[in-house]
Amino acid sequence: MSAILQDQDIATKDWYKQLFQTYRQGLNGHSEHPLAQFRLAAYEQLEGQDFPTRRDEDWKYSGAPIARMMENRFQATSAATVDAKTLAAYQIPELTAATFVFVNGVFQEALSASTLPKGVSIERLSAALENDEKRSWIEEQVAQAGGTEQNTFLPLNRAFAENGLYIETERNAQVDLPIYCLYLNTPSDEAHLSNPQLFVRVRGGSTLSLIERFQATPATGSYFTNVANWISVEDNAHCHHYKLQMENGQALQVHNTLVRQGRDSTYSNYSLDLGGKVVRNNLATTLLGSNTNTNYYGVYLGDQQQHIDNQTFIDHAVPHCQSNELYKGILTDYARGVFNGKVMVRQDAQKTNAFQQNSSLVLSKNAIMDAKPQLEIFADDVLCSHGATIGQLDETSVFFLRSRGLSEGQARQLLQQAFLSEVLEAMPNTAVREYALEMLETKLLG
Repeated sequence: MSAILQDQDIATKDWYKQLFQTYRQGLNGHSEHPLAQFRLAAYEQLEGQDFPTRRDEDWKYSGAPIARMMENRFQATSAATVDAKTLAAYQIPELTAATFVFVNGVFQEALSASTLPKGVSIERLSAALENDEKRSWIEEQVAQAGGTEQNTFLPLNRAFAENGLYIETERNAQVDLPIYCLYLNTPSDEAHLSNPQLFVRVRGGSTLSLIERFQATPATGSYFTNVANWISVEDNAHCHHYKLQMENGQALQVHNTLVRQGRDSTYSNYSLDLGGKVVRNNLATTLLGSNTNTNYYGVYLGDQQQHIDNQTFIDHAVPHCQSNELYKGILTDYARGVFNGKVMVRQDAQKTNAFQQNSSLVLSKNAIMDAKPQLEIFADDVLCSHGATIGQLDETSVFFLRSRGLSEGQARQLLQQAFLSEVLEAMPNTAVREYALEMLETKLLG
């Protein structure tokens, strides 16, 4: 690491040390509470790690822009609230769900669901850690590496998260309403840090849908959203996980989701990235039992100087499993996109089927796309494929649509929307799918 980069990292770590010391000083005799101990253990881990730079292979394209953003002195909390009228503007039309609202990272109990769908329980992480069995499960989840060799943002999240939630279904419960976590960022006097945190336990034979939405309200300034989700999908369980990201043009978001799957389970992830100045997504799944299905669907649309980086990892550790991964994106202006997807097929994982595809359109001479699809196969009886394409709009198709009466702008917008809509159509929840398509169209229209 160069001297300049090292000095920047030390300065950043010194700032978070100061923030953590302030937190510890305010505990007022509660330093032995399980949550305080949980956070302290995470901070001690954080102290022993460095934040990533471009010299780290897994962060090669994003280490530098993230480091520049983290030179901001983000405040650990920024108390704020919204009224019911403001909240209504960010509901998803036609969606019936149990909604949990966070404003600048702070849980808003008065604006959140007072009743839950049958078959699911939700409690604050502080309460869950007081239960020995739940605490043991939580500690098992956070021991995961997360698919990258260097991921300092996981202990950073655990050290500073104040409003984590523990979500657990009953066994064989078919939860009929989605859990909708709405993370709003509003104007504040200083740049702020929020640490959304979910521990999700989908018990054997049950089904759960989880929706995350990250949204900036008008006039919001610079902020950092550092997300961490730990999800366990047990034997014969099913989890549909949606992420709609519409941060503002000054925001940094690092989003980590770590998943463990039992036998005969299905985990499906659907992500839409439209906002943010610098966005890094780490999505990793470990398959622990046979006959699992893992599905990743991602859409990203970057303009101006946005930087959107998707890093995925699927670990086929056992035989008779299937994974399907499809990411598509469009970049224009000075935007940069990154896709680094790894599928690992271990020696014992015979009869594996794994498909991975990343396709991108680069529509300006200054936009950049870096694609690195990877397959590491150590078994011989498998069916695996991967690929990446980077191109421009088909001018023949543009000409055809113009010949049918569309203007050039309309023709190009329609082709771009059709290119990305293929991925969003995989969303099974109609209300979320239609809303995602609407948000996509709004951004394409500028």
